[in-house]
Amino acid sequence: MRLAVLSDIHSNLPALQSVLIDMEKRGVDGAIHLGDLVGYGPRPNEVVQTLKKAGVDGVIGNYDLAVLHNDAEEGLKTYLKPGISENNRQTYLWTRERISPETAELLAQNPAGLYVEEGGVTFLFTHGSPEKPNEYLYPDTPRERLSALLGKSGADILVVGHTHLPMAVEVGEKVVLNPGSVGKPKDGDPRASYMIIDTDNGFRAEHIRVTFDVESVAKDCVLSGLPLLQAKSYFPDIGQ
Repeated sequence: MRLAVLSDIHSNLPALQSVLIDMEKRGVDGAIHLGDLVGYGPRPNEVVQTLKKAGVDGVIGNYDLAVLHNDAEEGLKTYLKPGISENNRQTYLWTRERISPETAELLAQNPAGLYVEEGGVTFLFTHGSPEKPNEYLYPDTPRERLSALLGKSGADILVVGHTHLPMAVEVGEKVVLNPGSVGKPKDGDPRASYMIIDTDNGFRAEHIRVTFDVESVAKDCVLSGLPLLQAKSYFPDIGQ
């Protein structure tokens, strides 16, 4: 099996399209997304529809849960980061207003976690941790916490998103992986990040970076009415 894992696309259609093209070139057998399909970027409905057409299923993210909540303020408080900036709050409200009923239905169909058995190895795919969709798991998260999560879940390999940072951490004989973010990387590399898990000959996980038209996303943010600071987060020179 060669399985592509995508996470945190965040309404960035050009980044997703570039990753899907790269996946096809590399001949993957399938793909799973780890949620946070919407938020921040200008194309939430198009991203969800593109994944549906590509046959990519996955799990629900904390941002997805926030926009689906029937109360905007409660959704923000429950699922997004405390102390969210006014810029990001307005972006969240913008996203809620533009999610179509079909997009909302498709997001709601995604489970909190997916188990996959392959070659005697149990994989668990979640957005944050198996216990909380908005829990951050970093390379420096205490090994005791990672070990406890792996033990409770019964997984040999835990694959998470949410941090927007690529990660591969060994916890005894088990592993915690993060593919990074397709739509909004946070490691200083503007390229889309995803991962291919290869179990054809043992087990190997490869992080892959793909270029996309960052400036076009920033311009789309401006044209769609998102706050200017959101556009600048993709392309700092926009609006100058």
